[in-house]
Amino acid sequence: MLLYLDEKGPSITAKTHGGTSWSSTQVKIEKAQKINGLLNVFGTYDHTNDKIHVHCYRNKTAKQFVDFLKRVDKRYDKNIQNIFVVLDNLSVHKSKKAKDEISKYCPRIKFVFLPVRSPELNLIEVRWSWLQRQAINNSTFKDEQEIGRAVSKWKDIYNKKHGKANTNILQEYLPLCLQSC
Repeated sequence: MLLYLDEKGPSITAKTHGGTSWSSTQVKIEKAQKINGLLNVFGTYDHTNDKIHVHCYRNKTAKQFVDFLKRVDKRYDKNIQNIFVVLDNLSVHKSKKAKDEISKYCPRIKFVFLPVRSPELNLIEVRWSWLQRQAINNSTFKDEQEIGRAVSKWKDIYNKKHGKANTNILQEYLPLCLQSC
């Protein structure tokens, strides 16, 4: 199993005004924006079935990273011996606490670190930009729960629309390939 992991945030904020605007002119804001909440989204992209799994946290520490990976581990059949997780070099990913806890509680998860400054190699990055454009930009959120609902709704729509696309293609064309061999 091969997964691509990354975090988004805390760029997702609940503000008293709308998000990124399509307007070419900048609107002057008379008073400071009040931020009612910040949210970090941890996510994995499963290339095999073109699905995303996300979970929102207020913080981005080793504790949340380990919790997220435990959730990921539970999602996959116990018969899968290795789950390779491709990720960047964020200090949280390389912390001794995270490594020790993952090896203890999720021994089948193996880390594959990307080269430094190469986010384009992480396949979840493009999905983060889609999330930003489709669910976050031009939106106003009153609190963290509202942000979380928007992220979750986007994930559900993505998985319904995209999920199993690769599996369906393989199921359709693999028998044809085997017949022609």
